[in-house]
Amino acid sequence: MNSQDVEQVKRQLLNNIESNFPKDKADILKRQIMSMNDEQLENFLEKSNQSNECIFCSIAAGKAESSKIAESDSAVAVLEINPISKGHAIVISREHIPVNSFSSEIKNFAKEVAQNMKDKLKPKDVEIAGLDIGGHGVINLIPIYNNENLKSKRYKAEKSELKEVSNILKEQEKPEKKKAEKKPKPEKISQKSWLPKRIP
Repeated sequence: MNSQDVEQVKRQLLNNIESNFPKDKADILKRQIMSMNDEQLENFLEKSNQSNECIFCSIAAGKAESSKIAESDSAVAVLEINPISKGHAIVISREHIPVNSFSSEIKNFAKEVAQNMKDKLKPKDVEIAGLDIGGHGVINLIPIYNNENLKSKRYKAEKSELKEVSNILKEQEKPEKKKAEKKPKPEKISQKSWLPKRIP
């Protein structure tokens, strides 16, 4: 891993520790990770993989708390708790595999989620950036409102913001399905109204 990768991995680890551990334990783990050099971080990630304690596997399996916004057979999309911008999400493979092993299904799923963000949150664009953390690939989806990118400063998202954004992104599909289901009903009604008029 180069120094940029190490910095990104540390940030992702810190974000996930914050959301999945009690505050006292999270603070200790965060201090340990921040004090690690590149080699120590790689060793830590290898040990985590060997002991099957991958946080992304836990999120994908629904064992760890997250704000899920979409899912497919092969991946889940959850909101980042320390986002770069409003709506920042990560797509997590259900399998513990690196980004370069992602199937076209996972990549297409990420594009669909990004398009949903564009439609609902109205950013200028959505940056799609893959990253491997401890051998588990994730795809960052970062809505760009100004000039944000993967290296931009993060902030702690309030639960109210995560809930609001989650609801906006989830609700997008439901109204369309309901409208599509209701369309045949008016046609049936109009056909019935024609029948009596033809009988006399």
